Amino acid sequence: MDRQRRVKQAWTIARIELRRAFFSRRAFWVYGLALFPAVIFFFYNLSIQIRRSSLQSGSLTTPALIDSIRIGERDEDILARLGKTKRDYRWQSNIRVRDKEEKSGITTHKIDPAYEARYVRLNIMVPTCSSDRTTRIYEFEVYGPDGATNLALHRPVTGSTPCSADEGPEKAVNGSVAGGIKDRWCSHEPRSYLQVDLGEPRPIGSIVIRHASAGGESAEFDTCRFSVQATNDNKIFATVVGATGTRLVEEITWHRNLVYFDGRREVRLSFTDGRLTAKNEKLLVDFEEDRKVFAGVFQFFYLRLAIFFGCLGIFMNLFRGEMLDKTLHFWFLAPARREVLLAGKYGAGLIASSVIFAFGTLACIAVLLSGHSSAEVQQYWQSAGSAHLFWYTAAAVLGCIGYGSVFVAAGLLLRNPIIPAAVLLAWESVNGFLPALLQKLSILYYLQSLCPVPAPVDGDMPALLRLLLAPAAPASKAGAVIGLLAVTAVVLWLAALAIRRIQISYSTEA
Repeated sequence: MDRQRRVKQAWTIARIELRRAFFSRRAFWVYGLALFPAVIFFFYNLSIQIRRSSLQSGSLTTPALIDSIRIGERDEDILARLGKTKRDYRWQSNIRVRDKEEKSGITTHKIDPAYEARYVRLNIMVPTCSSDRTTRIYEFEVYGPDGATNLALHRPVTGSTPCSADEGPEKAVNGSVAGGIKDRWCSHEPRSYLQVDLGEPRPIGSIVIRHASAGGESAEFDTCRFSVQATNDNKIFATVVGATGTRLVEEITWHRNLVYFDGRREVRLSFTDGRLTAKNEKLLVDFEEDRKVFAGVFQFFYLRLAIFFGCLGIFMNLFRGEMLDKTLHFWFLAPARREVLLAGKYGAGLIASSVIFAFGTLACIAVLLSGHSSAEVQQYWQSAGSAHLFWYTAAAVLGCIGYGSVFVAAGLLLRNPIIPAAVLLAWESVNGFLPALLQKLSILYYLQSLCPVPAPVDGDMPALLRLLLAPAAPASKAGAVIGLLAVTAVVLWLAALAIRRIQISYSTEA
């Protein structure tokens, strides 16, 4: 009889506390957490419907015709066979490339008749034909009328301030281009120059300049405009090579994208210069993909964040809220044991949180399924749908049971609820990086074991992170339920011990 009376007392307390649990201003934001995924999926479905309406305007393309498309076909042939496209995007890309008649980054300039001079000067007017403004010369060669001997080889040379000490003017007369970027003369100065001293007046018959691409760099960095002058006295210069440059031409590539829709698939065809180079098919609505997305949202948002913080707001408020409102002593004066008070308050919080998050789970699943065809949904219910619905809901309720016990105990034992919440959140967050044994000391481990579909893993995740993030083998569903209830029982037993010794002192609760 005594046990039956205590149960009735706990139920009476729970009914009184339900109003606080459901409608307290401190816990009202919990509804937003519970319904947030459903809202996201609602707008996702809305965007799909808008996209479908846009693609379905006009006639649809027969699936067999779409399947007949082959890489390499011409765009006009595909248009003639498939008919009007849903979208037709055209654009062109331009790049500068070397004229095919010009050798790789080497320009040769004849001087006829030959000009006699001691000093030969290269003047850079425009360093490159791109936005880069750095001069790059790998070799500056001066030849006599017979073209046999490089008169500038290893001769004294001066020039504009180099990019670095390893890229001085002497590198342009060392007879080598094979040493990479340290085997060139380079300068950032505008209108830079390079001048070589031949030692004595010599007849000059030709000039050979090896530009950036002769040393292995991009043709974009070849000198765009330059001239060559010569002199005997280093004062009065005569122009022997007028303003000229490497010959670059514009290479234009035409691109085109066509979009077709057969009622289920959106097909994008990419053409380059009139030939099909890529065919990308995507289901407008992919049921299997959406199931994986829901699994990820449920495990990474709902279990880790929504239910966690929702229980924090509801259960922590059951005792801490009344301490802050200075009304907890009225419950302690009631003719009921404190353990009964704990059971009643915990029961109220559990009912409220379970209803809120179970409803949120069901609403999210319902909104998700509403975006798919009735045939797909019916097939889903006939296969694994009912089991999935049960275990997702069970995981939400058991999450409320586990986290609720922790936060109701924290509300009794600790004055500042932020500390235990932060510690528990950190533990749950790093759980996947811990050894398998420590992972099992987590509420989240048992909740994830109940989920019927594993959360998808990002394929772009670094290999090292994948190696570290090695989740322990999930528990059986029976083991997960038993383990979670066992943890809850231990935590509530500790809370029952604590509530027996608790003393009310509102002066310390400010």
